[in-house]
Amino acid sequence: MKKKIICTIIVILVLISFALTVSIQWLFNTFGHLSMEEIVFHLKFPMDGANTDIVFKYIWQSIPIIIVSTVVVSALLIYPIIKNIKIRKIVINTSEKKKSQYISLILALGVLVASVVRIINITDIIEYIKNQIDTSEFIENEYVDSRNVSVEFPEQKRNLIYIYMESMESTYYSKENGGLSDVSIIPEIEKLAKENVNFSNTEKLGGAYSLFGTTWTVGAMTAQTLGVPLKIGIDQNGLENYNSFLEGAYGLGEILENEGYHNYLMLGSDAEFGGRRNLFEHHGNYEIWDVNSALEEEKISERVWWGFNDELLYKFAKEKITKLAEEDEPFNFTMLTVDTHFVDGYKCEDCEEKFDEQYKNVIACASKKVGEFVKWIKNQSFYDNTTIVIVGDHLTMQSNFFELEEGQDYDKTVVSIIINPAIKAENTKRKYSTFDLMPTTLASLGAKIDGNKLGLGVNIFSDEPTLIEKYGIDYVETELKKTSKFYNNYILSENK
Repeated sequence: MKKKIICTIIVILVLISFALTVSIQWLFNTFGHLSMEEIVFHLKFPMDGANTDIVFKYIWQSIPIIIVSTVVVSALLIYPIIKNIKIRKIVINTSEKKKSQYISLILALGVLVASVVRIINITDIIEYIKNQIDTSEFIENEYVDSRNVSVEFPEQKRNLIYIYMESMESTYYSKENGGLSDVSIIPEIEKLAKENVNFSNTEKLGGAYSLFGTTWTVGAMTAQTLGVPLKIGIDQNGLENYNSFLEGAYGLGEILENEGYHNYLMLGSDAEFGGRRNLFEHHGNYEIWDVNSALEEEKISERVWWGFNDELLYKFAKEKITKLAEEDEPFNFTMLTVDTHFVDGYKCEDCEEKFDEQYKNVIACASKKVGEFVKWIKNQSFYDNTTIVIVGDHLTMQSNFFELEEGQDYDKTVVSIIINPAIKAENTKRKYSTFDLMPTTLASLGAKIDGNKLGLGVNIFSDEPTLIEKYGIDYVETELKKTSKFYNNYILSENK
């Protein structure tokens, strides 16, 4: 019985070791470097609506390695315990057998320790744990509650079309115009950036920095609509069994709703994934239309990719915007593209073979589609009274895509373009983050913001310095990572 227990413990230790190491390595090989904040968030939040293709990819690429490695190493460690073996023709006696049991157990523990060390080396888990202990008053000192700020809209309210483009970053621009590509992968977007308002962190085309807590889709949407990062501590629930979302925050959706806007969100994936439905329903009462809506209305017959592709998304968007424009109230139509999601993107029939990599071809196709969509909007009767915002949600998660070389001086930012704003941009050379897009979007609609600050964001049409202009990126990142009692008590859950 003792022998069986020890053997079982060895197998469990080895299985845990390889399951952890292989899984973490697969995540980083597939998605690039992930922060512990993002990993913890997705571990704690339901995975409803996730792309099953990625789940199956993990199963096929990782489970066999875990099983084979566990069987082989466990067998090597257990063999001396369960069988008499001869070493130099000497039969191991009972005492030596007992000794071999403990040696095998110690070796199994060594495998687990090696696994933990490996995980520590490739993740920021130590920094994450340290930041759970360290506290900061930075958010408390810099946060401006939008409820307490006067935001005055013009009598003739403008419509808003807000386009989140999945993983759309400034590296895709040509080197000539500020990117890292020899030839622009996104020529249509590049043209839009040059001809319209592009607040840039460089003298060429650039965009907004994605700071801590904003580097995945729902975190990015939180930053751009509420002006705060998404921080969920490992010891907290914070989302009240996932029936609410940052109760204490107040942002773009609520402000527009109170001004009589019809808030609408369309996305080609499942709105439940990552809590996006909760975010937009609780902050602006958005009407939400996703892949499940498309199936219910028989707009599509089956799921493809994450739900349905961008070709259909733009088609459905045109139909809905046309109806919204016929209403008496102004509208805020927000949409999220999906074709450029990892891994390698979704290559539709309309995608051309311009490059030797599928992901580049998918990105180029996404640029073409949004360019055509903007042309369509400009030809509509409501365009003169409509502002269009095109923003990347976060940097690409495609592993090893445009990785910076050691010593290379380039700051990656997300694409950021404002078309047909109600205000003129006096200075477009700014260092800003996606937090600043919330008040800036309101200003682009002609709204006057008392003090030009909302959440952690600043209206960059004004001359008010942003947080990263004031303190520098490294300092802001460092402080955001630390535990904020104010955030936990007043933003994560409303406790006023």
